[in-house]
Order: sequence, then C-alpha cells, then structure tokens
Amino acid sequence: MNTIMLLSFTIYFIILSAIGFVFYKRTQTAQDFIIGDRSVNYFVTAIATQASDMGAWLFLGLPAAVFLNGFSEIWAAIGLIFFMFLSWQYIAPKLRRESEQYNSNTYISYFGSKYKDNTGIIRLIGSCILLFFFTMYISAGLVGLGRLFEAAFDITYFSGVILAITTALVYTLIGGFLAVAWCDLFQGFFLLAMIVMVPLVAYFHLGGWNTLSILAHTVNINYASFFSLSSIGLALGWGLGYFGQPHILTNFMGIDDPKKIRYAKYVGITWQIIVLSSSVLIGIIGAYYFAGSNIASELIFVQMAKDLFPPLIAGFAVCGIFAATLSSMDSLILISGSTFAEDLYKTMYNKNASSKQILWMSRAASIVVSLSAVYLARNNSESIYDLVNYAWAGLGSAFGPLILTTFYWGKTTKQGALAGMVVGALVSGLWHYTNTSVLPLIPGFAASLAAIVIVSLMTQEKKAVQPKTS
Repeated sequence: MNTIMLLSFTIYFIILSAIGFVFYKRTQTAQDFIIGDRSVNYFVTAIATQASDMGAWLFLGLPAAVFLNGFSEIWAAIGLIFFMFLSWQYIAPKLRRESEQYNSNTYISYFGSKYKDNTGIIRLIGSCILLFFFTMYISAGLVGLGRLFEAAFDITYFSGVILAITTALVYTLIGGFLAVAWCDLFQGFFLLAMIVMVPLVAYFHLGGWNTLSILAHTVNINYASFFSLSSIGLALGWGLGYFGQPHILTNFMGIDDPKKIRYAKYVGITWQIIVLSSSVLIGIIGAYYFAGSNIASELIFVQMAKDLFPPLIAGFAVCGIFAATLSSMDSLILISGSTFAEDLYKTMYNKNASSKQILWMSRAASIVVSLSAVYLARNNSESIYDLVNYAWAGLGSAFGPLILTTFYWGKTTKQGALAGMVVGALVSGLWHYTNTSVLPLIPGFAASLAAIVIVSLMTQEKKAVQPKTS
C-alpha cells in the first residue's frame, strides 16, 4: 500500500518540477526571479495568494484544534476570511501601485524607499525580522511534512523533512516568482479537490446527517464555547495577521494590472471560504469518525484518507497536505532569498551589484534559509498549530500596523516605522512564552501600532515659522 501511495507523490513531484522548468527561460533577471516582472494575471494571482497563506496548518493544525477544542475554533477561520477580504480591498491596490512607483521588488525595500531611508536601517532591521520569522515558518511546514511522510509512507521523520525541502527548492530556484505562482495555482486547485473530497466521503460513510445527529449525543463537542469571549478573540488573534504577511502581500505586487485586483479578490475569497469550511468539517466529522479511538489529532485527515480510499487515491489525498504546505513554503523560501539579496547584500554590501549577481545571491540565500529551517525542524516535538501561530503573529505584529499607517496615516515617520517593527516583533515573540490564553498577535499588534504613533509624533519635522510682515 505504501509503495502505491508513494507513487502518487512521485507523480506530483514530476508535475511541479516540470512547471519550474517551463518558466526557467523566463527567469533571467533579478526582477524576473523576485517579482515575475509584475506580469501575473489576476486569476493566477488570486489562487496563488490564497494558497501561499495555507500550509500544513490547513489539513493538520486547524482540524486538530476543532477536534480537540470544539466549535470555538471556527472563529479562527471566520477571522481569516474577514481580514483577508480587508487586505484585498484596502491593501492590495495601494501596495501594487506604490511598489511599482518606488521601483521596489521586495516588501521590505518598499518601506525603505517610502521613508527615504538612506542609512539602510529599515531594510536591515526589517530583513532580519522577516528572515527570523520566515525560518520559523518554513520549519513549521517541514515538521508537518515530516510527520506526514512518516505516517503515510512509513519513512523516517527526518527523511520526510529532507524530501519536502528538496521538492520545494527544485522548482522555486529554477523558475522563481512565476514558477511559484503557477505551481501554487495548480496546488491551490489540487488541495481544494482533496480537502473537499475526504470529509464529504467520510460524511456519507458515517451515514449522513441522521447518523451524525445520533452520534452528536455521544461525542463531546462543545457548542456553547462558540459564543465565548475567548473564542471571538481567535478571530482577531489570527485575522489581524493578514496585514503583515510578506509572503501573501508580495503576490499583490506581482499582478499585471492593478485594475484587475477587484476580480482577484472575489476569486480568492471564494476559494478561501471553501477550503477553510472543509478544514473545519474535517475536525467535526473526525470527532465522530474516531469517537472512542486513540488517534493523534493532527493526523485525522491522513487516517481518514487511508481508511476510505484505495492506496493510489489515498496517496493523492495525502498529497493535498503536501500541496498546501509547499504552496506556503515556496513563497517563504523565495522571499527569504530575495530579501537577503535585495535588501541586505545589495544595500549593505554591494550597492552596484548587477542583476545576475542579485539573481544568484537570491538562490544561494534561499538554500541557506532552507537549511536553517531543516535544522530547526529536526526536533519533532512541537505543535504545528503553535509553530505557525508564533511565526504568523510575529510577522503580523511587526509589519501589519506599519502597512496600515503607511497607507492611511500620513504622519508616520522613518523612526516611527522602525519602532513599530521592532516593538511588534519583540512583544509578539516574547508573549508566546507567557502563561496566558491571549494570542500573541493581539498585544504585539497593539504595541506596534502604539509605538508607530508615539514615535512618529515625537519625530515630526517642525515647519519653519515664517516671520510676520507688517
């Protein structure tokens, strides 16, 4: 059975590699590699943006949270959908236009140019924050895939980690932004099919609604918790993060026509509603399907697929998790390398670096960041949910308030921007280690916003007073 399931993965790997090679000839400059020369159509942008948001968390983390904690976890999905809509509506158009206006190829370089940072301090600090949390984010994906390969294909955890990072690196390094975008389009539709198929088949396998209504009396699903204050806090604790996720927002910068963003918005949000609803459904149905059994909560999707389908189909279903994780990891890897090359190497070390030098430095840095993530992922003891939340909150706190004040508060200064990034990252990162149920994004976001406002008001340039004339 495992050999046949592994065949599914092999086919999947070949498809992704082929897409990477297709775009190799179109990736000859740094701008091609980093931002695809701003040439991606709205439909690809829509799916690639949403797919880059989802990782192993979609198939493993969120269903496990619903499985263990009940209906209150649905608020995480509600918050994500609502705030993603706001990002499409109020962030995407401005970021696309202004990033081109300032000739900025990376998320961090946009802030450096916007605030006329001739010292390079915004690029330096912003890049370090991004690379730290991105490395954590990639390691979370590798932990999920390592466990996936171990459970589904009976190979060792670390071998699964190596197999996963190798797959992501192959097509990302070959084809850059365009390969990532088109691979994410394919993976977005693939994971959509798999995440809908498995809980739907499980639902009918259990006997449909009549059987579930009977089982509901024997399974402990806490419906009342849905309307608790802490549950509603989940919506803010996850949703606010969208304003500051570079691997998501960079997709906005790559769309070919800013006027088409409104079409991309509706395509992307529709996709997101379907996959998040299906993810929640996996956790709900899993509570009934595995009632009374001892199963690792993060593996309920994998076990469902193996129980309900023949090996080849089960293998493709499991590849849905692979698709979700890779579609997030490839963007993280690409932007990590691009940020290092464009915002650290070129700005701090070689201001006259050629396009070819930036291109190859981006690829080399992508490999280094990936290897660092592999080192962190060697420990198979962390919760995927917690790992993703740590990185998500850190990025959202560091960059979310800054993008909002940059676009909608004209008094933001360079010093305020820098203070917001540092305070947001520190508060969110340290909050993770406190004994509180409040998610770190909420205090991190609030502290960052306060720092931007206070420091900006303190560092406003005073207008020269004109002498009175008689």
